[in-house]
Formats: sequence, structure tokens, C-alpha cells
Amino acid sequence: MALARALAGLLAAALLAAPGQGRAAAGASIPPVKAETLNKAKLAIPADFTAARNVLLFSFGRDMQAAVDAWDAALAPDRDGVRVQVYNMPLIPNPGALVRGFISGGMRSVYADTAVRDRVVVLFVEEKTYFPALGVADRSAPLIVVTDRAGVELGRVQSALSAEALAAVRTLVADAPRLGGSGAPTAPP
Repeated sequence: MALARALAGLLAAALLAAPGQGRAAAGASIPPVKAETLNKAKLAIPADFTAARNVLLFSFGRDMQAAVDAWDAALAPDRDGVRVQVYNMPLIPNPGALVRGFISGGMRSVYADTAVRDRVVVLFVEEKTYFPALGVADRSAPLIVVTDRAGVELGRVQSALSAEALAAVRTLVADAPRLGGSGAPTAPP
């Protein structure tokens, strides 16, 4: 009986310490995945991140394309590729190699601009493992995750674009180091 109570106490403590549903632990790295941009450049996520802050616009279906495109447009003034990079990352359950090519080809027809295609990184993932590892429980709105260069999550917002949600994301990227002429970080102005 005492053992059962002790185990129940440990379980309760673990549940209280665990992140909430749909929320990865603060300071945790995003799960690694190999992917490809729509321009067919191979990327290892997060190992290939080069910006001090990476804004990851995760979507969960074609019906979210307009919402994610709105986020991308709103964050354009913040994106410089060195201090802040924005990636459009559709999360698609892995349909197999043959179908992946058709999906990527269809997405290329939607995004004709090659600069945009460099930022669209289609993630064909194993849904049962990747979604929980990323902390995805709600797929009703875009998930915006801000990471550092190493892929450590700094925070997230799950929402269609709004003034409040945009302000929250900009707060998360605000402390990104600014680079001086030598490429070395400088203090924010």
C-alpha cells in the first residue's frame, strides 16, 4: 500500500512537471528531422539553422496555407536571414517517397518565387512520433515556434495572425543578438 501511494505521488509529480498538452518543455530542442526546401536544398533541422532566431511556421493542412502566408508576410520586416530567419514548415504525415514528390511538386506550383521556396521546408514526418515530440496536440491553427540557432525552443504561439500574436512572436525574437560590421554580436541599441 505504501509503495502504491509512493508511486502515485511520483506519477502526480511527473504529470505536474510535464509540459501541458500541445506544449513542449521550455528550453527543449525541437525534434530533428531531415527535410528539403521547395528549391530542393537538403536541410537537417535544426542542425542547419544559421540565424540567431528561427521562426518556424508549422501548418497542419492545405487549409492553413493562407494563415501561414499571412504570418510570413507579417514577419517579412523582421527576417534578415542572419539575425532572424522565418521558415514555412508544413507538417505532413509521411506518405512514402512516390507521393512526397507529387506533394512537393504541387507546392512548387503554389510558390513560384524562388526566395519563398527557399524558406518553405516541407516536413514529411512520422505523425505518431514527431507530432508528440514537437508537443503538437491542437491542429486547428498554425503553430509558431521560435528557436535559437541550436534549435532550442524559446517560446511558441498557436494562433492565426493577430496583432497580439504577432507582438508575442516579436517579443520572442527581440533579444536576438545584432551583428556588427565584423559579424560579431553586438549589444542591442
